[in-house]
Amino acid sequence: MTDMISPKVRFAPSPTGELHLGGARTALFNYLFAKHHNGQFFLRVEDTDRERSKDEFTDQICESLKWLGLQWDGEILFQSNRINEYQSAIQTLLAGGNAYRCFCSKDVLEKSRAEGMYQYPKTCRYLDADEISKHLNSGESNVIRILIPEGQTSYHDIIYGPVNVNNNEIDDFIIARSDGSPTYNMAVVVDDHAMDITHVIRGEDHISNTSKQIQIYKALGFDTPVFAHLPMILGPDKKRLSKRHGAPGIQQFKDDGYLPDALLNYLVMLGWNPDSEQEIFVLDEMIAKFDLAQVHKKGAVYDEKKLYWISGQHMHRLGNKYILEGILAVKPSWGNGFDLQYKYSVIELLKVRAKSILEFMNQSDYFFNDPEKYEPKSVEKNWSDNSVNNFINTFKNKIDAIENLDVEIIEKELRNVAETYEISAGKIIHPVRLALSGIPNGPSLFSMMELLGKETCIRRLNKALNMFPKS
Repeated sequence: MTDMISPKVRFAPSPTGELHLGGARTALFNYLFAKHHNGQFFLRVEDTDRERSKDEFTDQICESLKWLGLQWDGEILFQSNRINEYQSAIQTLLAGGNAYRCFCSKDVLEKSRAEGMYQYPKTCRYLDADEISKHLNSGESNVIRILIPEGQTSYHDIIYGPVNVNNNEIDDFIIARSDGSPTYNMAVVVDDHAMDITHVIRGEDHISNTSKQIQIYKALGFDTPVFAHLPMILGPDKKRLSKRHGAPGIQQFKDDGYLPDALLNYLVMLGWNPDSEQEIFVLDEMIAKFDLAQVHKKGAVYDEKKLYWISGQHMHRLGNKYILEGILAVKPSWGNGFDLQYKYSVIELLKVRAKSILEFMNQSDYFFNDPEKYEPKSVEKNWSDNSVNNFINTFKNKIDAIENLDVEIIEKELRNVAETYEISAGKIIHPVRLALSGIPNGPSLFSMMELLGKETCIRRLNKALNMFPKS
């Protein structure tokens, strides 16, 4: 596809809920494909279902796309503004004999299904003009069905290869409801033609719709776009990812402090293989390397641990100034009362471990405030009796005698105390960390002490010595 000229693609969500992982990945793959080939990426809101479509979801979808950096080209197309165009296309199909009115009641159709006929029995397909007029004059409601010809529907899917469907497997499906509104397949074809869409890139759950839509393209005399169906994102149980797997929507990832580049990086790896060992990408790198031919056919499994790892890699690569801006955007009061260099030093210590902006905030409180609580299990494990107080008190006195705390000096004194008491260094490291932070893990203890400073370290050690052990 290196000779491709300006493809036009679209992302077409229904505003019946927030943008979720699967939708975001579909948008991303469309965006990458278009931008890789210097094409255009459009946004279409499929809001013909007025009862379920909500403006708040439209706004949320748009904001999520902007946050991810997936800016669409041109104006948003809303299906709800295009009813006249759909009805005009339906009339064209009727006039050309490629569609017909169906007056069958629900009872008649249900009876056919009960008798084992799962396709429409074409009862109204052969009505003559007089019969149709008689039904219309009597005020009977009707739907419009497309007339499927004999033969075969074939197309080449970029991901799945050649697809062939016998037309006798395609029902004379409904293209307009009894109120005149178009069905999904009808509206999609009219819109894609109007938007000059060259490639339709969407989830594999739409494969069953593709052969139907091709029939409408042909009946209307429209050029058929190229199709690519993306594999599903699966939960750990290998079933389609859903809320029951705990997968949040894009807004939740944003609220949790994930960076857009990290989430995009994770999404692109759900089904795409760059044919290299590289796993960490920013958006521009994805655009440069993306190729639909490298998308897997097999469903990709949502793996939270992989997301955390990728997010951590992005955090580690970021400059401290950028991370601080992200933190302050979420919590403007973070680090109030401390100078800028101190805040940068906190970020430098934590960014090796933090996976998101929210984690930074959750893990950093003890750099600005003395701990008010101590992790109970760590207390029980690391400060079980008065013997701990002896060597912690000795270490505290050593620290108090140092004029300026330095990583190497702190470590040297701690190990000297451990040697004196003939214990492992960990027997001192763990309770000291608990006293200083209230939690059992974090960055290098020695670096943390150097940053906190002697006064803070002595104060917190004294507090812990007065509280523990709890007998």
